[in-house]
Amino acid sequence: MFDHIGWIVEAKIKEGRRDDFKAIVDEIVTKTQDEGGTLTYKYFVSDDGDVLVLEQFNDVESAHIHITTWDNYAERWLEAAPGTRMVHLGNLPEALRERHGALAPKLLKPFAGFSR
Repeated sequence: MFDHIGWIVEAKIKEGRRDDFKAIVDEIVTKTQDEGGTLTYKYFVSDDGDVLVLEQFNDVESAHIHITTWDNYAERWLEAAPGTRMVHLGNLPEALRERHGALAPKLLKPFAGFSR
């Protein structure tokens, strides 16, 4: 039913750190474009600094590759915009889920729907 896996990350940009966060995001988006298995990597930000990141991957290996890329930016990213929530989407194996353990992600398994 669902061929891909992914997650949603929510964060809140700290007061006065929007430009710093944008610079970090621009770097990681550029780097992530080189990951062939990353299908969706989109940032959404409200005027008051709420962040939602939608990430979707072709397979588990592609997700691991992206997390390794993320590790190079995580400290700066989280300093500018601490994570507030994470949701895993799909049948993610425990080894992959453990890599996000510090954020205590909620797991939502496939239920119904489709992608085109």
